[in-house]
This record gives sequence, C-alpha cells and structure tokens, in this order.
Amino acid sequence: MKVLVFIDHDIICRHFVLNGALSVLAKQADLRFVFPDDGGKRMKLDPAALALGAPFERLPIEAARQQAWRWLLYADQLRPRRGAHEAAIRHVRWQTLGWKAALLLTLGGFAPGSLVLRRVVERRLAKQPNRALAALFEREQPDIVLHPTVLDGVFVNDLVLECRTRRIPLVLAMNSWDNPSTKRAVVGQPDWLLAWGPQTAEHAIRFMRIDPKRVVPFGAAQFDVYREPARIDRASFCEAHGIDPGRRIILFAGANAQMDEFAVLQALDSALASQRLDNISIVYRPHPWGGGGRGGARLANARFKNIAIDRTMRDYLTRVATQGYNISLPDYRDTHDLLCAVDGVISPMSTILIEAALHGKPVAAYLPTGVETSDILANSGSLLHFKDFLALSEVLQPRNIEALIGSIAILADPVEGPIRGARLKAAADEFVTPFDRLWRERIVTFIEHSAGKPLQNAALVGHHGITSVIVHEAKLGHAVISKA
Repeated sequence: MKVLVFIDHDIICRHFVLNGALSVLAKQADLRFVFPDDGGKRMKLDPAALALGAPFERLPIEAARQQAWRWLLYADQLRPRRGAHEAAIRHVRWQTLGWKAALLLTLGGFAPGSLVLRRVVERRLAKQPNRALAALFEREQPDIVLHPTVLDGVFVNDLVLECRTRRIPLVLAMNSWDNPSTKRAVVGQPDWLLAWGPQTAEHAIRFMRIDPKRVVPFGAAQFDVYREPARIDRASFCEAHGIDPGRRIILFAGANAQMDEFAVLQALDSALASQRLDNISIVYRPHPWGGGGRGGARLANARFKNIAIDRTMRDYLTRVATQGYNISLPDYRDTHDLLCAVDGVISPMSTILIEAALHGKPVAAYLPTGVETSDILANSGSLLHFKDFLALSEVLQPRNIEALIGSIAILADPVEGPIRGARLKAAADEFVTPFDRLWRERIVTFIEHSAGKPLQNAALVGHHGITSVIVHEAKLGHAVISKA
C-alpha cells in the first residue's frame, strides 16, 4: 500500500516522528514523507538527519493559497457568535490581524460579504493552482494520505481538496489540545479526524462541522511514552537537582502565554525562605517554546535559593538569553521522568496540566489577575479546551500569589495530594482516551481499514467495502465507526 505522510512543522515532527509514532507504519507500508520547502520557517529540522525509516521529499509552499485559505478561516471565526469561547477567539484574531484586516474579514463572515469573499478566494486559488501537490499525487498514486496537523498548517486545506477530488482517503491526526476548537480546515471535510479523546472529538464535531461518524477518539501519540517506566528514580532525580528527597516536590511548569514567570518564581522563593511553605521544594521547567515567559532571559542567570531549574531545560534558557526567543524540542522521556518524580504540578494554563493528570498528580492552574499575567493568559480561561478542564472540582485555580502559596500547600499534602491526583487521573480519560495498544501500533490497523486494503500481502481482517469495523479498543469500551 502506498501511503503519503505530510509533516509541516518541527513541533509536529517532535510529536509524531522523533518519538517513533510512525516507525511501525514506515516499516510495513510503502511510505513517503513530505515536508514543506519553506526556507526553514516552519521546518528547521533537516529530514535527512532524522530516523524516518522511509524516503522523503520537500514540497514548495504556495504563499498566496495559504493566505486565501486563512481568509476563509478568519472570516468564519470573526463572525459574532454567542459564548465566551467564541469571544476569546475573536479577541485573539483582532489582536493578531489588526483592526483593518479584522474589520474587513468580519464583514466577510456575513452575506453578502461572505459571497464576495468566497469568490475572491476561489479566483485566487484558481489563479494559483497547487501544481506541485498535484504532480506529487500523479507520480506517487497514494492509496491513502496521513497528515498529523494543527488543522491550520500549510498543507491541510489543499490536502482536503486534492484528496476529495481524487477520492483518496485522508486521515488527519490532531497535534495538540486546542486544535479542533481554535483551528480547523475550512474546505470540505477529511475522511477521518483522529482526536485525543471525547472532549476534542466533540469540539471537532461542533467547530469543524465534521460528521460524528468520522471523528475518532484515538489518544495522543506523544503520550505513549508515559506508559514506560521512568528512567531514573526519585532519589537520583533529587540528587541531580540538589533537592532533599525527604521534601515534597512541586513542579512549576511554564506556559507559552508570556506571563512574568520570573516574578512568580521570586515570590515563591521568598515564601520558601520564610518557611511559609514548609518541607517543600520547587522545580521550575520552562515551556519548550515559551521562552521562560515575559522577560524570560533573566532566568538564565537567576540564582534562586530554594528553587531548582529542571536540568534538561537549562541549556534552553541559556539560548533564550543569548539568542532570543526560540523553540526547543525536548524528549518526552525527560518530561516523563520529571512528572514521575514530583508530587504536584502548577502551571499557567499549559498542556502539561493534562500530562500531570495522566501521571496521577494533583494540579493547580495558575490564572493570575495582577502584574504577572498577560493578555494571552487572561484570554485562555475562556477557551473551551481549558474551560472543560477547569470545570473539574479537583483542579485548583489560584488567582494571585497568596492563593498560589495556599494551593501549593494543598498539592504537597501527603494525604490530600494523592487523593486529588487519583481523581484527576480517572477524569483524564475524557481528554485523552486510554488504550491497551500503543498509538504507533493502532495507526497501522486504522490505515489498513481506512484504505480498505492491507499494508503488505497479509490478509486484512474483514473485506473490502466493509460497512462498519471496530478500529480501536479503548479501555473505556469499544468504539464502532461506520464507513460510508
């Protein structure tokens, strides 16, 4: 079977390639990877240096087409609708686009402006056909296309259109937590969307208007590593960070929200020094592409008395100080080791809150309202993917330093902390569906069923044209998905 896999960003490469999530598929299928030829704007990694296990090529990006697709997306998002989530998305778009573009695209969300915008986009797309993509499909003749995506990348809309025209099954695998509710393809629908769990599946149905039968809660590829044993024990972790193993350990995990994390750490360092927080140690880990928050360069030379910097991210903070903002692609095993060693996690609205819950750790979502906050963070609490998580009674939600200190004491409590963590772990099934088999194994079965043929010569269970198949078996039960 011929499979084309499109990867359009370093971060997606981290979540689906560097962790081996596509390694089994690459071994069993006639697979070719496709990366963007965009001068390193989205892909700074060199595919030739990666252990792909399959050939690859670069595809030029049509900038005019990308802009046209985004006009349709933004016009739809800017159209006034009820709800705090919708208002938050509009707020973000007005900020990023500027008032002139935002006003024009808002008008483009209503008739007759929407008709005019649609015609303008159609003419631009017709004037700038994606000849490179069409030529690739003609040459490779794929049986199926797999695209891990944020749902607003440089490939997704053209793939939806090209695959629909050629009647080639297209499988989209969401990359991160907010994708279905804040980003989405705007032309037609993919044949399948692999969501993390029931929550994001529901968001895809609501915001992307995908047929519910085409949305599959499939778990998160990047979290498979969390099922492995940690590589170091708690004693070794404490020794590496200069922490007393007899103390309770709380992780302060940064976010990509540009809040003043340095100021928060200073306040917590003082609380520890004054013993307002007793028998507790704090480890700080910056977000991999958060830059240490607003003014994060200060963290590279910070000398906290009672706070340890995660040893695997110290070089990243040094690069932030010497080179400015940049992203890093840390190994998820480092995160796993860290989460296994700590007793609780606080973070200003980051996916690591979900990751902590998967580890059975109690959490506090820090949403400050004072000078430490940022406009991005203030807007985050209204976004639906976060809002659903914040609705859990086990999630503490301090709004200032004093409340944060109190929340840390609760997280560190040797009795209450583990109880909260256990409840969160059970609740996490709503956000990331658990499975007996790894994502890398299940994707092979799913691709076979979706294409209606085996990857190799082995007989496929069932038969071509099957009307319904069980494509995965979750611990929560069986999910049966109808195939049109």
